[in-house]
Amino acid sequence: MMLDEILQHNQQFVKNQRPPQIASAPRKHTAIVTCMDCRLVRMFEDALGLERGDVLELRTAGATISEPEREHQQNDLIRSIAGGVYLLGVREVLVIGHTECGLTKINPISLSASMQALGVDPQRLIEQEGLGSIEKLMQWMGAFHDVHLNVQEVVEVIRKSPYLPRIPVHGLVIDINTGELTVVDRDTRAA
Repeated sequence: MMLDEILQHNQQFVKNQRPPQIASAPRKHTAIVTCMDCRLVRMFEDALGLERGDVLELRTAGATISEPEREHQQNDLIRSIAGGVYLLGVREVLVIGHTECGLTKINPISLSASMQALGVDPQRLIEQEGLGSIEKLMQWMGAFHDVHLNVQEVVEVIRKSPYLPRIPVHGLVIDINTGELTVVDRDTRAA
């Protein structure tokens, strides 16, 4: 079981390591929104030159805000950025999507089959939640077709949020295989 492996490793870590005490506020006054993809673990920070304590990392599926949540701007990502801004001194936000993101490959047939295999009836869920169709369920999950366009749209939602002050919000895409960054949207507004 993975939990047992983690607990065993943690015992060894605690016995052999003494991480330095650092403040909870990010040294670089930056929040980075990125994807939860396991291929980004460690590679992401190395590619960006980040150390523990440098930035707030906010990870969501696809580094996105699902379409149904974009309109009201009252979602967990906006709430987390607001906490970083008002409580921890964040003064800049980077949204970094990545190539080969799984949310660009969602197939309604395989999604339905996976849900059913794990005991969730997708049609019942669609009816119960008033989603109307499997496509709306895919939107709820955050499916998108173009990572560059998705990053641009998430940047705009963050910039327009009434919960956030006017701070620079930039959009980038990282190549999942090479770590190379491409700027999608550089915020040129004055902070």
